[in-house]
Amino acid sequence: MSRKILIFLTVLILSFNLFTLPSISQTIPKCKQQEEIFTLQVPNYAVQHQGGAIVNMKLAYRFTTEAIDQKDYPDLVPLKKDLDNFLINYPNETDYWEILNKNLVQFLLDKYPQISSLKIEMGVMPTLNEPFFRSSIVRSTRREMCSLSL
Repeated sequence: MSRKILIFLTVLILSFNLFTLPSISQTIPKCKQQEEIFTLQVPNYAVQHQGGAIVNMKLAYRFTTEAIDQKDYPDLVPLKKDLDNFLINYPNETDYWEILNKNLVQFLLDKYPQISSLKIEMGVMPTLNEPFFRSSIVRSTRREMCSLSL
């Protein structure tokens, strides 16, 4: 008898959750089949962070549906200048590379609303003080937007 009650209560709880929780289709964006992704590689980039380093950077970003429809693509030249200015004027010399990269991703997403999702791979070349290759990969997608498929 107690097993029937347990099964009944389980079914009742699951049924209640199905009706009270938002459906999955409401929380996941409906991404179009066509996506437009742009990549930019910046090899051997000298950065004065943590005493100076050479980094290889790869940026990949997906455009919003609205940007594609309106042909509102960010211009590469100002984007590269914003990247330069961010790295030149970065305020905290002691931040880990991962923190710098995370802040760079957020800065670019804030500056360019045409980008729905952004991924930056930052490879830091070995130095005398740290004789090993390190890298940071940060990927961020705006709420209710389509992420990169890379």
